[in-house]
Amino acid sequence: MNRVLSIATRFLFTTCLVGMFPLCVLAQTGVWGGELVSRIDSLAEARLAEGPVSGFAIGVKRGGDLLMVRGYGLADVEQGVPANAETVYRIGSLTKQFTAAAIMQLVEAGSVDLDASISVYVPDFRLQGHDVRVHHLLTHTSGIKNYTELGDRFWREAVRDLSHAEMRDVFEGEPFNFAPGEEYGYSNSAYYLLGMIIEKASGTSYEDYLGENIFGPLGLTRSSYCHERRITPGRAQGYDQFEGTLVNDEAISMNTPGAAGALCSTVPDLLSWTEALRSGRAVTETSYQAMTTSARLNDGSAVEYGFGLRVVAGEHARIIHGGGINGFSTILAHYPDNGLDIVILSNTRSGAPAEMEQVIASWALGVVISED
Repeated sequence: MNRVLSIATRFLFTTCLVGMFPLCVLAQTGVWGGELVSRIDSLAEARLAEGPVSGFAIGVKRGGDLLMVRGYGLADVEQGVPANAETVYRIGSLTKQFTAAAIMQLVEAGSVDLDASISVYVPDFRLQGHDVRVHHLLTHTSGIKNYTELGDRFWREAVRDLSHAEMRDVFEGEPFNFAPGEEYGYSNSAYYLLGMIIEKASGTSYEDYLGENIFGPLGLTRSSYCHERRITPGRAQGYDQFEGTLVNDEAISMNTPGAAGALCSTVPDLLSWTEALRSGRAVTETSYQAMTTSARLNDGSAVEYGFGLRVVAGEHARIIHGGGINGFSTILAHYPDNGLDIVILSNTRSGAPAEMEQVIASWALGVVISED
């Protein structure tokens, strides 16, 4: 469970014990409206007080009812700039669902085949005798080594503006973790390659493809490829934690995460995005169904991942993904049976948005939401 029963969940239990909220009847009834906003405000203030956390933004929506979009804490500690509802954050691996949607658009156009070998699109990639299909990349079942797990070898290079060829050199010679389809193994390398496939199939850059086919058409005006040199109004500064205090995040070239994690966005844009994705405005209903269906391994067993989205089955099913990148941590969750959407973006690497999301969902749904 990692830190699930830490900051946010401790807060839930504490508030029940001291009588701040009627949480002891959590399993019987959910809350909405002003009461839930008040609880979220208190949760946010408690998280900031426990620290060290710079700030975050929270958005909660159910169906067509937007409950709240609010910023807490600071977007820039050194300048004392408050976070607000429109603050721009690096979203880390939330990028992957945009990448997967772009692939599905190209599948719909007949430009990409999910069952094709990736060598069709990246012909000189060293497959080491393995048969890697496009769908293996989408579902993290390719076996390709995750470059963020290569330690110093990767992080020494991460500050440089690497070309595709230089970035590939970091990981493509590494032995596969397993044969394609045999296991699940989260791989940023796989999603980096999907960005290259988008470029090959579309004839344009990953950045331009998303701008022209996703951000622009869907009105996501505050979402973009997160270049460091570009002036982005309202962009938060990123922070890490060191020996109990906040420190500035370590440098990283945004060439490095690429299609695996290089986007910036806001809470309002992400609430609009998740609705557009499932409503047929971004991809077809068939494509969305593929994105939100658990992948199957070669032995027929299911994994909790579709295309760019984690798929959690059960009584309170979730379509969810988190993100973490230097200075930032994020979560975007959709509960399809209840129409509930929760977005939390933090400009602190260990800002605990996943734990906070579980508490907010528990309050809204009247059940305990936790990781197994």
